[in-house]
Amino acid sequence: MSSLTLDLHTHLLEKDVKPHVYWRAVKKRGLDAVAITEHIEETPGLAYALLAEKKPSNVLLLPGMELNTNIGHVVAIGASPEIYSIGKFLQKGLDIKKAIKLAESNDVLLSIAHPWGFGHDSAAHIMGEARLQKLVENNCIGVEAFNGMIGSVGNFVYATNWVKRPLNFFDFLEKNRIARKTRLDRIGTRLKKQLDERSRDVLERCAKPIELGKDACFITAGSDAHYSRRIGTGVLKLKSRSKKLDNKKAIKAIKEKERVVWAGPFVSELPNGKYRVETATPDRKEIIEGLKYATISKGRAKIGSIGSKIKNRIKRKGSN
Repeated sequence: MSSLTLDLHTHLLEKDVKPHVYWRAVKKRGLDAVAITEHIEETPGLAYALLAEKKPSNVLLLPGMELNTNIGHVVAIGASPEIYSIGKFLQKGLDIKKAIKLAESNDVLLSIAHPWGFGHDSAAHIMGEARLQKLVENNCIGVEAFNGMIGSVGNFVYATNWVKRPLNFFDFLEKNRIARKTRLDRIGTRLKKQLDERSRDVLERCAKPIELGKDACFITAGSDAHYSRRIGTGVLKLKSRSKKLDNKKAIKAIKEKERVVWAGPFVSELPNGKYRVETATPDRKEIIEGLKYATISKGRAKIGSIGSKIKNRIKRKGSN
């Protein structure tokens, strides 16, 4: 049985990525499908149209957008560009219950983006963990189990011994008991000593969405790439009997959670059946912009100090 590799959270217009550059990155990663999920403030229908015009024949392009709801960012993915005619999806602060009803009546998938991201756009911070848990348990809404933008600073989670052979991703996590509680007391003593307080925060931001995803109707994963080189740094891998899918079949496959064999950073499958994590280190520009993004919720003085240290390290490294 083969597997399909999907990046279900990408951007185009915000950083002015050219369509041919976008598709070159997709082909380099060998992705089977991508969803273009431009922010509603950035004309998502235009992003889809520009990519559809240049789309390679052997890759699926799923139309979507990143909604700005009253619980933060939520990814919406459809089978056809008709999703862009649903005007209410474009409303800033859209009530999540209304969004769910809209999605159900239009065969659109909704997935809570980076649930433990930053305070101004992520559900766990806006509505609280208990209310988020109830929302997921009581509604047909997905959870983004891995977000490449958050995960790029936490890939050490996936490099430890608890991710080796996830033939059934959720069973694997259950057996390793890593997802039962995402607090650090469930991690090995040796790893605990290597983590400072900031790293522990990153660990939880990466691990908690996986735990929440176990109670969701389905899960998604994506790079959240705003630059072409980051496309494919977060992926969902699904079991499939055939690589010949259309958009409707792809949407149906994403809904079937038992198909999931991997949700995380891009991986290569080795001959022994294990996975090797393939990462792409953010460049200077990405790091600085990421720090600016973090200042919205983290306090400018502290982040500014961290940013200065990183910039100085990059400069020293470049001069060597």
